[in-house]
Amino acid sequence: MATMDAKALREVAVGYMKSRKGKNSYTQGGNRVYFFGKPDNEPGNTTQKGYSDCSSAVRASIRAAAGIDIGSNTSAQINNRGKGAVVDQTDGYYPNESRLQPGDCLYFKGNTSHPMDVGHVEMYTGSNECYGHGSGTGPTRKNLRDYCRSRASSRKRYFMAVRWITDGTENDVDLANSTLGDRLLKYRSPLMTGSDVRALQTLLGGLGYNVGSSGIDGEYGQMTAAAVREFQNSVPGLTADGEYGPLTHAALMRAVTEAEGERPEDAPETPDAPEADDPVVEITGGTVNVRKGPETGYGVITIARDGERYPHIATARNGWLCIKIGDGTAWVSNKYARLLES
Repeated sequence: MATMDAKALREVAVGYMKSRKGKNSYTQGGNRVYFFGKPDNEPGNTTQKGYSDCSSAVRASIRAAAGIDIGSNTSAQINNRGKGAVVDQTDGYYPNESRLQPGDCLYFKGNTSHPMDVGHVEMYTGSNECYGHGSGTGPTRKNLRDYCRSRASSRKRYFMAVRWITDGTENDVDLANSTLGDRLLKYRSPLMTGSDVRALQTLLGGLGYNVGSSGIDGEYGQMTAAAVREFQNSVPGLTADGEYGPLTHAALMRAVTEAEGERPEDAPETPDAPEADDPVVEITGGTVNVRKGPETGYGVITIARDGERYPHIATARNGWLCIKIGDGTAWVSNKYARLLES
């Protein structure tokens, strides 16, 4: 029997999702494992009543088709995205459908306690259509454009597509405005590029790591991978593979915070003048505390005032903004500051 290729397996996953249309009751309890019907839970079963929520529906369909476990909930799936390929990501509300293939998973915001605020997932099934189970009886078929428009609020909008069933040739989409920590960064051909790579190089350089003779160029080349590997070697428990994923991101954020904690408390309050084309952070909240780390539990270094602008270095998962101030970096809340792109 011939081995099915990735495209065919994705089509099988779509078929499984569609086969359960309107046959399941929504639950986030233990019964959600019975996507294909209780008690047998046999893939392809269309007669027994099943149970699911959004994440268990796509998980069961993909696992039955390809034997891949993408994670038990949307948080786990976002954290596991490096196992697949991020094929689309946007600050808007609607995916670039030309990048999608049936069987890709579409992730939406909706829960600020989850990584990247993820709160919902649907499966893209082709031709401006998606299927998912968000409430009531499902899964349900949706017009993709209309559904994304209905969630266009910044707190619920679409933001990422992951292809879990790949043939090994897909690469994470390169995005000029990617936020550090939002995607897996690794050395490959063609080189991954973006503002997140530039932010990573800036932070590594500030800690004394050599990112190469080209300096901060926004390209994840061999020297950047080597710098990441060197940093990983310095942190107990990290795998020194040169890939920048969630664990390495968390460790780097801690290292940056600890390094900044060694600076004098009287850090200069006068903002550095950013380069004309570089992204900047503008203070919008009157008098704002500038802290050593990306939450209110960290100590205050100095204050910033309404209208001041600082060079942007990185953005934490919770939205806090890392800025260059004096010879170091610090953090301000995104509630009282905004990122201005050139």
